Amino acid sequence: MRTQIWGAGRMSKQNHCNLAGSLRCCGGDHPLRKHGHDEEWRDWPNLPTVLLDDIVGRLLLYDVAEYIRLRAACKEWRNCTDDPRMGGGLDCRFRPRRWIMLSNRTKGDGRRFLNLSTGASACVNLPELSRHHLETSTEGLLLLRGKASHTVRLFNPLNRAFTNLPPITPDLGRAYIVWTGLLESSERLIYAGISEETSPASVVLLMIDQGRAIVYAKPGDQRWAVIEHDEIGRLDRYSSYRLSSASTLQGRFYFATLEGNIMHVRLCPEPRLVPVVVNQPKTRGHVSSYLVPPDDHRCGSMLMVRYYLDLDHLSANERRIITRRRKRMDVIRVGNRLKECQWNLIQVFEVNVARKRLVPVEDIGRHRAVFVGEAACFSLSARTFPCVAGNAVHLGATGARYPPVGVRYLADKSADPPFEFTTDGPASPDEPLKWYHRHNRPELNLFLDTGSELNLVPLARPCTLQEYLVCCAGLPGGLKD
Repeated sequence: MRTQIWGAGRMSKQNHCNLAGSLRCCGGDHPLRKHGHDEEWRDWPNLPTVLLDDIVGRLLLYDVAEYIRLRAACKEWRNCTDDPRMGGGLDCRFRPRRWIMLSNRTKGDGRRFLNLSTGASACVNLPELSRHHLETSTEGLLLLRGKASHTVRLFNPLNRAFTNLPPITPDLGRAYIVWTGLLESSERLIYAGISEETSPASVVLLMIDQGRAIVYAKPGDQRWAVIEHDEIGRLDRYSSYRLSSASTLQGRFYFATLEGNIMHVRLCPEPRLVPVVVNQPKTRGHVSSYLVPPDDHRCGSMLMVRYYLDLDHLSANERRIITRRRKRMDVIRVGNRLKECQWNLIQVFEVNVARKRLVPVEDIGRHRAVFVGEAACFSLSARTFPCVAGNAVHLGATGARYPPVGVRYLADKSADPPFEFTTDGPASPDEPLKWYHRHNRPELNLFLDTGSELNLVPLARPCTLQEYLVCCAGLPGGLKD
């Protein structure tokens, strides 16, 4: 695995510094082997166990990739440290939480991964993707579906560990239909999460099509368990059936609905959906709410970004006041080819899980940048990535010119237009393009008339980091290289 630093929107040739490289065992007059002018050789391979354990703990807090390098640097270190592939990919210590795949629309086996905390970029050969469909990811792990047998596997791209899960069988009903793609619907979405409420940890799948199903299983189980339909019915009392995003916080799995209601998928002592934030105002559509996990997944709070495509959820008097006075300048006036002008609204909240409420925030920190979309939600530091604007919300791209807002700056309440892309498919009278409607939102995804999805490609190259990230958030496969 080759690692580099990503800065200013492109790959740098500088190698990523790591402890394992600094302490690599080698002969000759290595400076680390001397103490002053004495020829005192340091026995690096046989470090005291307490010291090595401390180094391992620090590396795992920083990046699991550094732990893998430490084990590769020295046979003795490898023998006295835990194999990250042991027990599959669900060991919480070895999950590549802050690593994301920038694009899965690349020819060949090579894929580029980015660490959102350190800025490191790794090019990894993944021949496994030739035999599997990539459905989604969770905590850096890839959820794969076998092309031949529709098997379910979790894959760690850094240490190549597989976690085999039970097959999804026809007796699971809606889950089987969605997983195998029998309906070939443009509504099909799959979210995955890892719940540490069981031992070993369980994988939870939220499957959405014209209906929805929630199933969970852990390694060694014979079949998937289903969250019963009466629990799903309880969710209908709080909102419409459409789910919009999911997130893991401190070993618990949460998901959000379009209106902003948040549910906790609790597995112990009995499986059920526990309301966290409910009774959010219902709308007639044209709204999405996105859960953004904290930066390091161990502390901090989740954020919720709520994006309204119009102001129809407000009364006529409220719309008149907010558009005339532009109260707190929350609204954004954008051009639209269907209307002369259109008002959008973007709100950011902190999720207070303990008190079960959303707390409005108008500033997320000058160096924090948030990316939200139907495929993924994440945040990063503008210190690590100077080319990305901080204290801003970047909306994921899901079409050639959608959504109408690209970046929302929270400090001055200004907005940038969306990034523009084109498609790699023909657009001729013989093969017309058709816009599909997804949860009452027009112009969300480009498809051919046959229903096959088109790949988005940038209008100009080289691709910027922001172009990769907005496509990574909005499209399951990201931007085509």
